[in-house]
Amino acid sequence: MKKGRVLDLGSGRRKYGEIWRLQKELVAARANDSSPDTLILVEHEHVVTLGRRTSVDNFRPQGVPVFNVERGGDATYHGPGQLVGYPIIKLQDHDVQRYLRMLEEVLIRVTRSYGIESERREGQTGVWAGERKVASI
Repeated sequence: MKKGRVLDLGSGRRKYGEIWRLQKELVAARANDSSPDTLILVEHEHVVTLGRRTSVDNFRPQGVPVFNVERGGDATYHGPGQLVGYPIIKLQDHDVQRYLRMLEEVLIRVTRSYGIESERREGQTGVWAGERKVASI
């Protein structure tokens, strides 16, 4: 099994820009094999990130920093009380959809281990407990 590492950025909230820069550095290092697969764990100050599918015409946050980022998906809020994980890995088979389903399965198992019944939703990415989305990917 390959070795990886977890960067737990500890207690306290971190500004998104700082963590975004760290992610970019780690992605570049991982791409040239000078860094192992890494999972960053962090809690952010209030922030909204806009993925490639966000329609900026329909999105006007007020009083919250906004970052256009290189990921897929729509707008995502991050903030106090949320644990955010950023996996930086080299996918050997390049099957992103398979990887997303694997992440969902891990999150379902973790939430269930805490007594929270959770599930996937057909055609959507993430994990839900009843009507509430408990994990965005």
